[in-house]
Amino acid sequence: MLTEGMLLRIYIAESAQIGERPAYRFLVDYFMAKGFPGCTVFRGMVGYGHEGRIRTVDVLRLSLDLPLVIDVVDTEEKIMAIVPEVEAMVEHGQVILQKVMMKSMAEN
Repeated sequence: MLTEGMLLRIYIAESAQIGERPAYRFLVDYFMAKGFPGCTVFRGMVGYGHEGRIRTVDVLRLSLDLPLVIDVVDTEEKIMAIVPEVEAMVEHGQVILQKVMMKSMAEN
């Protein structure tokens, strides 16, 4: 049965850092340490951010700094508890919240 949940989605560049580490690796480890059931990082084919620079895998405009999307889904309560900390960590990116319907992993 589906229950209400919340999606936390983060848009960042592949080159983004948190401290001395790649931001996407730092965030995956952070979500795991906080006990979230899963986290997925998607690497984009093409995109641009606030600076207006296109990042792409196109061989004519090759960039090794591709757009990344990080998704985490859990209960609204659990997601909202970490949002202020995540917003503070993600300096050059965008943090999105969206209500979703999800199947609880406990039902498997």
